[in-house]
Amino acid sequence: MDELNNFNNQDDNQEAEALNEQSSQFDEQPSKSEQDELTVSITEEYPGKPVLNPINFTPVEPENPPKTNNKGLVVFALIMAFVIVLTGGVAVGYHIGQIDFDVNFGINSDIDFDLNEKPENAEILSEAEIFKKVNPSVVGIVAYSKDVASQGSGIVYTNEGYIITNDHIYANVPAAKFKIYTYDGKEYDAKFVAGDVISDLAVLKVEGASLTPAEFGNSDELYCGEHVVAIGRPKDATIDSSITSGIVSALNRRITSTSSYSARVIQTDTAINPGSSGGALVNMYGQIVGVTSAKMASSNYEGTGYAIPTTVVSRIVSELISKGEITTRAKLGITYNMIDSITAEVSAEYKYVGLRIAEIDGSSGLYGKAESGDTITHINGVEIVRDEIVLDVIEQCRAGDIITVTIISPDGSSKNVEAKLSANKSESSYKLTADETTSSSSGGSFDFPFGE
Repeated sequence: MDELNNFNNQDDNQEAEALNEQSSQFDEQPSKSEQDELTVSITEEYPGKPVLNPINFTPVEPENPPKTNNKGLVVFALIMAFVIVLTGGVAVGYHIGQIDFDVNFGINSDIDFDLNEKPENAEILSEAEIFKKVNPSVVGIVAYSKDVASQGSGIVYTNEGYIITNDHIYANVPAAKFKIYTYDGKEYDAKFVAGDVISDLAVLKVEGASLTPAEFGNSDELYCGEHVVAIGRPKDATIDSSITSGIVSALNRRITSTSSYSARVIQTDTAINPGSSGGALVNMYGQIVGVTSAKMASSNYEGTGYAIPTTVVSRIVSELISKGEITTRAKLGITYNMIDSITAEVSAEYKYVGLRIAEIDGSSGLYGKAESGDTITHINGVEIVRDEIVLDVIEQCRAGDIITVTIISPDGSSKNVEAKLSANKSESSYKLTADETTSSSSGGSFDFPFGE
């Protein structure tokens, strides 16, 4: 057995030596003379066959590829990923905002909102159904200081806690503080945001409360004879709201408030009593179409109340919240007397129909271009036969706009001049003490186009 093993080992050793010898021969590179001899021998042994040159083959170890600098690519990829995530977040946020806009109350969180149109093919609601829908959005307001208090109503404007009311409700309460009373019996502190005497609108804000915003409709869709209701808190702001019903008696009725400012308002025979100022005038779809103001009510007529249209409310309130004051409202900056056709016909002094200029403010665009005693007969080509016409023209403009004014001098000479409208800012009654409030005045002389 051992001999057999030795014999096998000898065979294995011989085979290994033969393989090593062949490998060494393969690894050794033949010299030039040896290559020639090999070529001759192959040619002699295989005549007629092509001669193939031997190939020198040396195994090549793979090298590691050089490392490339990928820092810039990585940074670019991270930036693109951030942009994609940010864009997606903005898109999602926008659509969520739109959902909240459509479902909740018709205005979005950036305050400047669009008024809702009347719903198509929808049945009108009963007074009871309207009250159930709107009452959670109407609040009572008490403005108070150490020695005096005043009451009013308000409308929840946004889900951020902004509340619309009238500017005059705190006019006689110096350095007023505010309490808000909601439909469910809760009481909140509110802070003053801004107010505007001219429009009689103001904004308060409640922090951290879950309030129900109202749905605001487009007052331009109202028509005379349309049924409406008023919801507010007459007499006692701490108890629940009351509702009264009636119709729209007139649209765009221009009146002069007790502060001597002129405005176009909604006239209604719906009862609007003291304490209801700042409350809601509502159409029969449960949409707020006006902010009621008892201050505008005339004591000379029964069944006559007024409300500020939502087309005015949306612009004024949005600007009060965003800027703290009204800066875009325009004025020409003159005081005047309106000369109508009857006066011009019977009077020897007033010959021309239009606005007879009494005084020109130094900031007016007409300063240096017109004089006291001149008469404005046209603005932007519109003939001025009533003072409300020019008020309408100016109210449609914004501060900084340029208008064309036609002027006739007392000697009969006529000219057209351009005038830049200045900003018609106003302070809020909140900044005034009871002794400093503006009193009512009579006559036709106004700080064109809004008041003294």
